[in-house]
Amino acid sequence: MKAIILATEKDFIYGENIPLALVKVCGISLIARILNSLRASGVKEILIILGFEGEKIRSIFKSGEDIGLKLFYIEAGKDQENLKDFLNDDILIISVDNVVDGELIEKIIKMKGEFSCYYNDKPIGIYKLNRENAVLLHEYLASSHVKEKLEKIRLQVPRLDVSEMRVESIELKRVIHPVCIKIEDKQSIEIAKRKLVFRAQKGLHFTSYINKPIEDYITYYISDVSWITPNRITVFVNIAAFLVASLFLLMHTSIAAILAYVVGILDGLDGKLARARGTLTRLGHIEHTFDMLYEQTWYICFSLSLYFSESSHLPLVLGLCMLLTDSFVRHCYMQFKEAMGKALTAYTDFDRLFARVDGRRNIYVLYMILFSLLSMPLYAMYAMLMHSSVTAVVYAVRAVQHMSTADEAEGLKGFLKLVGKPG
Repeated sequence: MKAIILATEKDFIYGENIPLALVKVCGISLIARILNSLRASGVKEILIILGFEGEKIRSIFKSGEDIGLKLFYIEAGKDQENLKDFLNDDILIISVDNVVDGELIEKIIKMKGEFSCYYNDKPIGIYKLNRENAVLLHEYLASSHVKEKLEKIRLQVPRLDVSEMRVESIELKRVIHPVCIKIEDKQSIEIAKRKLVFRAQKGLHFTSYINKPIEDYITYYISDVSWITPNRITVFVNIAAFLVASLFLLMHTSIAAILAYVVGILDGLDGKLARARGTLTRLGHIEHTFDMLYEQTWYICFSLSLYFSESSHLPLVLGLCMLLTDSFVRHCYMQFKEAMGKALTAYTDFDRLFARVDGRRNIYVLYMILFSLLSMPLYAMYAMLMHSSVTAVVYAVRAVQHMSTADEAEGLKGFLKLVGKPG
């Protein structure tokens, strides 16, 4: 599979003297988002049809080697002899005036046959052609009116309404509508931006929905600021988190707990911003490890502050037990996802339901806030230990059940029984 991106038009949204392809939504240009979605879907060879100020696009992306792609360029209206060599495979054509995500591109690529994509019965300028008919594109792509020429294809191939599509997002732990928005004016830019930000909610816990309006609001307004990146947010959050830990040690538990919850809200911004921009990376996943580091540092510092203030070993014992159960919960979750390819919290309806109330950082911090304000901080440790213990039991039981069922379905249990029988 190869792809062709039509990037011929001038910016008609803001009237800037740049190609439409370089207009940004959530801090990333239209063409960069499409290129990244294609790369993530396994499409490596891409032809970009240039038009107005096309050299600006070429100078930014060059050969594509730095972004893991092999890019080719031709100017609309100029015949290219080597174009036929490119058109020797199935072809996906995408007009740059679309905001699309990787889920949609991947879904389209996997579908068989030829079609023209529509959204709510409106053509959006995305086509898929088989290898046999792709060679016919040579005449169309060499035309200075390439978009008008491609209208002939739209009338000749079946229609596919992508507005009805659903895909299961492993990252978001739910079934979603892929993003596909035709950019026609400033209003459509705002619609695309809102959809990208507001659908980026990942958490299932009830506290995630309490935090969501705040996270959405902040992400919406910082998403267009290119120098604010997910990695920089992660660094800032970790610095702030350890400052909060020092407040716990200084026995300012009420203030520290409230600030810890604020840090927890900010911690949700890096992933949400990355998802809104379509720039999820492998490096970004290490953020969860640093989350664990500062979260468990909070628990240790909170229990130490109670030990210092009450001169009793009980807070230390409770804190140690809570750390053990919390660590077990995290490891159980990670092992299950690695083995099963899907999060335990999204595996069945029951698991999703329990994930709304299970033990995790936000609820533990709420316990700290509540009982610290009531001048009974030790009870926060009791509540945290009880909640984490219940979560550990449920996670362990459900993980064993699901893994055992999967082994049985694949015939592994039956095979093991045969192995154990005497010859």
